[in-house]
Amino acid sequence: MGSQFISNIHSGYGCSSSLRCFHFVRFSLEKLFKHKYRKAIGSVRVFTILSLGFRDHVTCIYRQRDFSTVKIRAVQVKPLPDRKDIKYAVFTIVCPLYKGDNEEKIMHLPQEVAITYPSNTLTNFHPTFIPISYPRNMDQLFAKSQPILSVCVAPLQKHYRNVLRIAEFVEMYRLLGAKHFYFYEDNHSRDVKRLLKHYRKEGIADILPWNLETYHSDSYFNGIIAQINDCSYRAMIVDNYRYAAVVDLDEILMPVNYNSLMGYLRKCDKGRTSAFVFCNSFFYMKDRNDTYSTPIYARNRLLYTQTKVRRADQIKPAYAQSKCVINTHSVLEMGNNRMWKSVSGYSEVILPPNVGILHHYRDKCYNCKKTLVIDYTARRFGSLIWDRVDEICLQAFFKDNGICPTS
Repeated sequence: MGSQFISNIHSGYGCSSSLRCFHFVRFSLEKLFKHKYRKAIGSVRVFTILSLGFRDHVTCIYRQRDFSTVKIRAVQVKPLPDRKDIKYAVFTIVCPLYKGDNEEKIMHLPQEVAITYPSNTLTNFHPTFIPISYPRNMDQLFAKSQPILSVCVAPLQKHYRNVLRIAEFVEMYRLLGAKHFYFYEDNHSRDVKRLLKHYRKEGIADILPWNLETYHSDSYFNGIIAQINDCSYRAMIVDNYRYAAVVDLDEILMPVNYNSLMGYLRKCDKGRTSAFVFCNSFFYMKDRNDTYSTPIYARNRLLYTQTKVRRADQIKPAYAQSKCVINTHSVLEMGNNRMWKSVSGYSEVILPPNVGILHHYRDKCYNCKKTLVIDYTARRFGSLIWDRVDEICLQAFFKDNGICPTS
């Protein structure tokens, strides 16, 4: 049976005495689990950070609206594939959801879930329950996915202050056809919060909590993997969007022969592609600014996509810092640079450089002595990107004469 998802993931904390953990929940009709007296109607998938050597049996606790609870043995506990040089890993835990043969026809779905395991007594006596997020519009529960592109943005670094870069990032992706953004933030500057609040008020973005910045480096790396899966499922279930671009704030997936990402997807997606992989090429933020095309009237004058026009001649191979647009309804497990596991029958497409390239605007310079080539692809939008950035900065920072802060 193919995966059909009717609930999504939400983040929570606390599953180990030595490590702060994220849990991510996904309710899916993935397979039927056998039980003597009950019938399986789906499962909840939990993503959490645990020791790589974790071998405990896991029990899932469902909590209903009336606070009654039901305990179910997890049917799958496995680490997700990625780096092998770290102590901790993201685990996927599958909790079946049963309905008794004699129960009433209308079943009340659980509102929250927690996991427990013997080696951590804290989870047994004080389990942390995580809300399960259902579709914003319940009429879309089993509806066909909407051909809409969303953007999953990697967590913003703590105390991040470059508001102009965020505004340009969002407006560039909107020009490329994106309709919605998912940001994960923790204790950012007042100016960043102001811009994100504006986008949220306009219905353009969801602003989600993130607090793994200060923990062990292993947990931070794995938190990124958990966040990517959270966002992929959130786009699929809560909003029923077919597509999600999984990128960092310094990355633009740039089609070459199409005016927008959505234009490319409409023409080239035949329905069985799990991910469209864009190979990486570096632009360097420390490179000189080319301001030739900067309009005289522009208030915010240093847009990186318009003033950094030299990139590395070398385009990295697929999966070497590449990023992708995914079909959210095909994803089972996502990694940082590629899809790890998709629904049967779906496969990836690697875009050749003459179709699309990942424009990666790095603050640090790698192989700076190698050949740089001029690439004006991002300038195709002419005055559009300048106008949109100035407009959004004016709306969010009217008292500052429409200037988005950069530090």
